[in-house]
Amino acid sequence: MAVRDTIEIIDGVHSGTTRLSLKTQLERFGEIDICHKIGDPREDTPWVRFRDSKGALSALDAIARGEVLIDGVPIKAQWRARRKEPPGFKSGARTSRDIYLEQQQARGRRDRSGSGDSRRNRGDRRSERRERRSRDRRSRDRTFGWKSLERER
Repeated sequence: MAVRDTIEIIDGVHSGTTRLSLKTQLERFGEIDICHKIGDPREDTPWVRFRDSKGALSALDAIARGEVLIDGVPIKAQWRARRKEPPGFKSGARTSRDIYLEQQQARGRRDRSGSGDSRRNRGDRRSERRERRSRDRRSRDRTFGWKSLERER
């Protein structure tokens, strides 16, 4: 049986409607995997694939009741048959997008904890260099007697 997680928007969307406005209106029903809307909807039908079929079903029911408006106009939608399953598709399997997002989140957590904050580390390195230069100057002054030479002049 085909997975029913994708709906096709067949009315209520025009060429000036943005992909973001369509996605924003439908996100409240469930997580969206793909929101496809390019140019004129008469030439390229917009469609939205939800992460799971419950989200798609909720959205389709709300659209049928006229509860989803874009630019003040109710939209109409229908189930969209999936053209083909992605290669290696298994229900619930992690995609490359999932892996990428997990890596981004891991980097974000590390940066917020302070251990990976390059700006902070750079500042620490700068202050360490300043302290070293200052110590070197004091040491050099004592060794070569710069202070004593200044006093003689």
